[in-house]
Amino acid sequence: MNKAEMVVLANDKSTKVTALKKGSDTLWIRADELKAATGFDLKKSGACYDPLNICIPLLEDGFTQMEEGNQWLNVTKLSKRLEQACVVNEDKTVWSLGLIPEVRKAMLATAIAPDFEIEDINGDTFRLSDLRGKKVLIVTWATWCGCRFDVQIWQDIYTELNDPNFEIICVAEDSEKPEAAKKWFTDAKATYKCVVDPTHKISTQFGWVNVPTAAWIDETGKVVRVNEGAYAARHTITTNNVPFSFGGSTFGKATIAWVKNTLDPKLVQSSEKLKAHTRAISENDFLADAYFKMGLYYQGLNQLNKAEKYLAIAQELAPDNWNICRQSWTFKGTDYALKQWRIKTTAKMNDPSWTYYEPMDLKKKKA
Repeated sequence: MNKAEMVVLANDKSTKVTALKKGSDTLWIRADELKAATGFDLKKSGACYDPLNICIPLLEDGFTQMEEGNQWLNVTKLSKRLEQACVVNEDKTVWSLGLIPEVRKAMLATAIAPDFEIEDINGDTFRLSDLRGKKVLIVTWATWCGCRFDVQIWQDIYTELNDPNFEIICVAEDSEKPEAAKKWFTDAKATYKCVVDPTHKISTQFGWVNVPTAAWIDETGKVVRVNEGAYAARHTITTNNVPFSFGGSTFGKATIAWVKNTLDPKLVQSSEKLKAHTRAISENDFLADAYFKMGLYYQGLNQLNKAEKYLAIAQELAPDNWNICRQSWTFKGTDYALKQWRIKTTAKMNDPSWTYYEPMDLKKKKA
């Protein structure tokens, strides 16, 4: 057999593995390299993914084979069974495996937030499940969005509440120059959990397509509310001597009330509302994420032509995923990204049914 090395992009990391056959249209991974690359284990009961309690029996022909004393798993076939996106580059040397849809399906069925492990800006790793017993606000932002000004406001709110049973996970959806995002945390002297999420891991798991998006998670780990356009305050900036206002304090004030008081049943979103605010659920959305990760991989290698190619595919598959589109544009510069955003949103405004954010469904507090 013509063995070669290839790269597998899965679970928001890249892993080098041995190829069973160079240039194959099928991804075969050796059993002893499987878990490091995909998170799956080969067991007597099948191919098992412990975080989701998934175990796929391997009784069908074609799932495994023995070669030179090693057992190999047909990951392409496994991904198809899981309805997981599995894409490969032109020379079949880099494979990108998308989110396992069961993660999203489980959240929508139970409202339990998907658990995730991530590193904060200090290099400390934590899991969402570590915070069980506390109310948790997860809120996303990006340096390419005006919501970057909320980093300081959320710290002010966090300081004001001073509640040991409340935590904020503030997540920058920045894939380029993480130092730029870290600067906003540093300037705010932020004491909540500060995360730069270059692969959009958290938004992918929750199905969020824009910033700022936020979720309230209760003490049992249940998602009780998701909102797009989840600004903490109203902001005004001046560009070319022209003032521009955006955002609002409705969500920030509602969050303060949620932390201070017993949860008002009127603020708990129905399963239909949660689904409406979890928009990236189609096959194309999952494919888009896999191609987006491929583009990020090549961007990290400074192979910008290849990066642009796969980022463009991701945008075509998920044209309303602003996290993907705006981050992809940003690789060509902030001015270019802003111009593209204005062109695209202006075109969409001709459709009276279109909104940039899902409706907040929170009443504004009277002054």
